[in-house]
Amino acid sequence: MPLAPPLPGAFELASDEVHSWCASLDVAPETFARLQASLAADEHTRSAAFQFERDRRRFIVARGLLRVLLGCYLQAPPSRINFACNAFGKPALGVGFADRLKFNLSHSGDVALIAVAAAADVGVDVEYVRAQPDHAEIARHFFSPAEIKALTDLPGHLHAAAFFDCWTKKEAYLKARGEGLALSLKGFSVPLATGPAQAPVDVHGWSIHTLRPAPGYAGALAIAGTGWRLRESQWTMPQGVARGSVMPS
Repeated sequence: MPLAPPLPGAFELASDEVHSWCASLDVAPETFARLQASLAADEHTRSAAFQFERDRRRFIVARGLLRVLLGCYLQAPPSRINFACNAFGKPALGVGFADRLKFNLSHSGDVALIAVAAAADVGVDVEYVRAQPDHAEIARHFFSPAEIKALTDLPGHLHAAAFFDCWTKKEAYLKARGEGLALSLKGFSVPLATGPAQAPVDVHGWSIHTLRPAPGYAGALAIAGTGWRLRESQWTMPQGVARGSVMPS
């Protein structure tokens, strides 16, 4: 299924901008078929490894959406987009497109979050917020002492929102750095938030933005440097759109 035409200039990326796109992974069968057809052989292999069909479909849609979105910025068909990974597994654009854009993808539940920047390294994370009895135990293993105290001091009904706010910020930062397990989640602290998105915070020269991509989800974006203008967009895929698509053929 073709994508709905975005706002004019949606894929114009200024040098001081970073774009965040949120999209639903619940798509119509014909949309799924088109997205699946755009994937490379290694992506088909990875999708086949999922035990559950729901997870396989979500992976396929997320990867297909990433290809479509990057194709819109690069003016290239989604199937032509290729990727390479650094030594720690962080993906980047491959042959023919290398260094033209920086990007990162995350998905959880029915939501995908994609970040795009012109030249700065970027990372993004999204999580479905749910109450879990082991939040405190996980925090003790991965959060800094300051974060653990901030979480403990909150009323119980705010723990889930604060936990995932903290987790997404830390994950986005690690993904942006692209150094894998060489960095420790405990080695830096971020402020916890449970309400509307905050102003970005500076962590060792990286800007971390709080995102609220969809109801019931926490998200964060991290990008090298400061002073970035963040533009957040929702991507919808209504049924029945046949022409005027932004999806390259």
